Amino acid sequence: MKRSIVLFAFLLVAFAAQNGIAQTQKQFVLQTARALETAPLDKETQKMRGDALRWVIETDEVSIIACGGVFSTILEKKNKNGTDMTGAYMIGMAAYKIQNPEKAVDENAAQLAGIELSLKVYKALVKEKPKTKFEPIEALIVKRNNGELAALIAAADCGKK
Repeated sequence: MKRSIVLFAFLLVAFAAQNGIAQTQKQFVLQTARALETAPLDKETQKMRGDALRWVIETDEVSIIACGGVFSTILEKKNKNGTDMTGAYMIGMAAYKIQNPEKAVDENAAQLAGIELSLKVYKALVKEKPKTKFEPIEALIVKRNNGELAALIAAADCGKK
């Protein structure tokens, strides 16, 4: 009986520690998303991006879908900012789902959050390196500024399985 109580207590502490680690990682993803919005070129932000992406890819705490449509524009080979934008896209989606657990199944809203963050990162990168400007991304920015980005994402139907 005494061993059972000790084993149960040990399992309870292990579960609480694991849950605490998951919460800490979720907070880290949110911090990384904020850092990408404000200082995407900072070396510390770049390190955070890598660590946050690793967690997003490896965890079962949050699930994201890399959807074609708008995202395929980011992936085009001629987009010199594609790698940074892809990281921001994935972190943006994960951050949205972490902040809005009741809306985690709204894939279009998550896609929009990811694309929005990736466009913010793109703008910062182009400001630093103007020669990396990429017209298809510039066209997305125009659509966003005209309030058309959400409809474009909805048309891609990323939430359909």
